[in-house]
Amino acid sequence: MSKPAGAREEVDALFFSYFADVDRWHNDWPEGVSKPLPRAGVEDKLDQTMMGRIERQSVRIDGAPHDFPRFLSLVRYGHTREYLRWDAYTPTHLSGAYFQSLLAPQGINMRHVNWADRFVLERLAETVAPKFVLFSTSFMTEVPTILDGIQRVRSAWPEATVVVGGFMLGELERDVGEENFQRFMGAWGADAYVMSAMGEEALLGILKTSSRDLSGLDLPQTYVRAPGGGYEHSSEREEEGLPLDDSWVRWDRIGARDLYHTVHLRTARSCKFRCSFCSLFIVEGRLAFAEPETLRRELNSLRAHPHVRSLIFTDDTFNVPQKRFTELVRVLADFDYDWYSFYRSQFADEETVRLMRDSGCKGLFLGIESVDDKVLKNMNKATTVASYERGLEQLQKYQIPTHANFIIGFPGDTPDNAQRVVDFVDKWELPFFSVSPWFFAPSTPIYDQRKKFGVSGKYYSWEHATMNSAQAIELEQWMIKQPKRAVYMSQLSSDHFWSEIMLYSNGFSVEEARQAARTFNGFCGQDTSRHKLVRDPGVLRLKTLLESREMPLPAESSAQ
Repeated sequence: MSKPAGAREEVDALFFSYFADVDRWHNDWPEGVSKPLPRAGVEDKLDQTMMGRIERQSVRIDGAPHDFPRFLSLVRYGHTREYLRWDAYTPTHLSGAYFQSLLAPQGINMRHVNWADRFVLERLAETVAPKFVLFSTSFMTEVPTILDGIQRVRSAWPEATVVVGGFMLGELERDVGEENFQRFMGAWGADAYVMSAMGEEALLGILKTSSRDLSGLDLPQTYVRAPGGGYEHSSEREEEGLPLDDSWVRWDRIGARDLYHTVHLRTARSCKFRCSFCSLFIVEGRLAFAEPETLRRELNSLRAHPHVRSLIFTDDTFNVPQKRFTELVRVLADFDYDWYSFYRSQFADEETVRLMRDSGCKGLFLGIESVDDKVLKNMNKATTVASYERGLEQLQKYQIPTHANFIIGFPGDTPDNAQRVVDFVDKWELPFFSVSPWFFAPSTPIYDQRKKFGVSGKYYSWEHATMNSAQAIELEQWMIKQPKRAVYMSQLSSDHFWSEIMLYSNGFSVEEARQAARTFNGFCGQDTSRHKLVRDPGVLRLKTLLESREMPLPAESSAQ
């Protein structure tokens, strides 16, 4: 029997793995929607808010800001409405796929929305009636965007139980303290906040209830609405987490239309290392590994979707321990997938790197962070510049593309090191690099050592004996434009390496990806007329390139 006209599809849960701030961009709004006036240019060159960084690292065309995917859409199609073809968050996210796989045997009908903005929410509110709405913050770096997304979810489905989780919750609570975090939770207005980076036990407990009153449940590491107002811990106990060898994604349980041709997956949880600028190992808790044969079972399951051809591993330390990594690479060699990952280049050896190339490795993200051994020691990176260079020699020998990241201004860093970074990326002819000022977060271990290193302030406003945040911001802008061979990839959010993957996985060569980024960079930080842009020789060459590569639309479960 067909649904009555106007009836909404009833589902147990909607899972949003990414929510975008479309109001930041004033050039791709649907027809008939009022557009806000373009934001005036930022006069303060040192504005280090996210909006300030966007002003400096986006291309303004007739006053409207364009990020990398919108710029490519404009060049290719003459408008920005096709930008999701290049958006770094278009590949299928692990969190949504994982919970689809986990919940299906429980008889829970969960629909994964891989990419959403407020227009997607408005359309879904008219067509879908969920009992629960699950909202992940893992890919979101700005509190206002989290606020906007959760409030819009609450407004769209006022009767649904709204549950918020994801990495950013744990980091934010540590940064602002519980009292201020209570204010955030109240403003967001959700029914529950799952603080565990795992979240399976809490989510399963919530989804089995029929009431929005969750106060009587035993949910580990979860805030629920308190009867007297505010939020309270549902339980004091820690979540054990499901064993990774049991909880891998059964991709054959997921419909083909829900999957992009590139998907995220993992073989480990948390991180072996304790870098003092990072909170990941704190938020994600105890380190856990899956056996290499578990990856084999997962990839055999993924074969149910022959259109999927590329893998992005989210493991923070994919190539550590080294023996296990070699076994993982041997498993990958038995399948016909291209793959990308984070990588610790100091552990590279020739035999394994050769096997990586032969198994389909098409790109690596290298968190090098500094080219000063003293700074690396302060960071607790447990490596040296010489070790990095030995690894880079092997990666270069076997022509594995890399993206290197650097942090400017960590305690011990000096302005002179900026030139050393520029020399380093050019010496090794790194295809892509990114740089950013140090973000001094209270959630990171270095915050507890601030007296030792003489650091005052926090976030993007700090000072120590050898540098301050204003200098770091100025150096960032200088370093972006200096290398003669390496190409900078914009860091508007955390998507820079994934932007490269989007191009690689759709048939672009490394040099073609560099051409696209280089053309974009040439217009950053300035306002250009569209008339001038479309006649620029570099833009015309890029248009020809883009027309030769057909970028598919996102999976049906996303914004389209």
